[in-house]
Amino acid sequence: MKFNTAIIISLITLLLGFFFEQSYLWIPLSVLGAGIVDLFTRQWVMSDRVGQMQKLSMTLKSMFALVGFYAMIGQVVCVGLIIWWFIF
Repeated sequence: MKFNTAIIISLITLLLGFFFEQSYLWIPLSVLGAGIVDLFTRQWVMSDRVGQMQKLSMTLKSMFALVGFYAMIGQVVCVGLIIWWFIF
C-alpha cells in the first residue's frame, strides 16, 4: 500500500502533538481519516465509471472528492499547526 502525503504529514503532526501534549489534536486526526478515505477512493473518483445509478454515483464521487480536497488542504494546516505549537 502506498501512503499519500496527507497521511504521513498528519500522522507526524498527530504524534508530535500527542507526545508534547499539545492542543487541537482533532485537526491532524481528521486529516488522517480523510487521507485514509482518499487513499482508498481516489482511483474510483478519478475514473469515468458511474454504474447504473448515475446520480448516486456522482453524488458519492463528489463527496469523496471533497474529502480528498480536505486531506490536501489539511496537510498544509498540519504544518502550520506544528509551527504554531513550537514557535508561538
